[in-house]
Amino acid sequence: MNFKRLIPVVILIVGVVVLAFGVTAQDFPVAGKYFLVSHGGPGNPFWNVAIQGMEDACAFLGAECQWLGDETFGFDNMPGYMDDALAAGADGIGITAARPEAVEEGALRAIEQGIPVIAFNAPDTRENPIPYLFYIGGDEFLGGVAVAEQMLAYAEETGFEIDKAICPIQEPGHTGLEARCAGFRSVMEEAGVAVENLATDNDTSITSGILTDYWLANPDLDAVFSLGPLPSDAYYQFLDENGIDPSTMLHGTFDLSPAIIDAILDGRTLVAIDQQQYLQGFETVMWLYLNHNFGLRPANDILTGPGLVTADNAEQVKALSGTYR
Repeated sequence: MNFKRLIPVVILIVGVVVLAFGVTAQDFPVAGKYFLVSHGGPGNPFWNVAIQGMEDACAFLGAECQWLGDETFGFDNMPGYMDDALAAGADGIGITAARPEAVEEGALRAIEQGIPVIAFNAPDTRENPIPYLFYIGGDEFLGGVAVAEQMLAYAEETGFEIDKAICPIQEPGHTGLEARCAGFRSVMEEAGVAVENLATDNDTSITSGILTDYWLANPDLDAVFSLGPLPSDAYYQFLDENGIDPSTMLHGTFDLSPAIIDAILDGRTLVAIDQQQYLQGFETVMWLYLNHNFGLRPANDILTGPGLVTADNAEQVKALSGTYR
């Protein structure tokens, strides 16, 4: 994502609003107070980029904003974070609905009070979802499909044989992660590749150990689909600790980090899905602002991914990795 290109677009949006409503700089509405309630936080490099997007949008608008989430991962405290946002007089709330029950009660109270609520990063995929305004984020299932397709294309091109693959899930109960694995499995199993989900952890050492145990019991493992930066770090640790030649195993992952970009460039990782989490933080604040002040909303969900990062374009995004990508 090119941040310099994004700013003129945002200026144009705000400028159109000013003209449409006939307001001047002197009587332009107060930006407001917005909270983003998430199941992750700054202990995970993925979320640092989303937080950067939130902070940049707030600085642009002159708004008050706060990210509410556990340091790395957690659902248990999310109901309390929703209470905190409402008690602080939120003008808008963004929620991740990876486990929708964790935010449902607070979101319904906010909606009843006329406070706009937007889901970002993870939608509520239940039959009767939380009635938030719309969703900003990637399509998890299609991301998994794209990784599988890249692996199979590589195998066909090079003659690499894929017989067994795993999809480690580091956050049990996360509907988005399950959807990623489901998309991956749908393509792989159709091609005759067995896929197994593997419960892991956000602690890289724990996950590296789990991968080692699995590999020792299943030496025919050919491919690993990681679901984020920390799981990818665990995969690289697993390779190093066991002296595994990266060329003997295909690796794909969700999301970007400097380590993942370097791994794509040196051949340890074939492909990464970029869901542009910077946009998830930035656009959630912008749309909360536009809805709170003017009642504006898009006609549909806003998909920020999946995008593919491979050796063909990794250098292009490397300079922005960890900040805007």
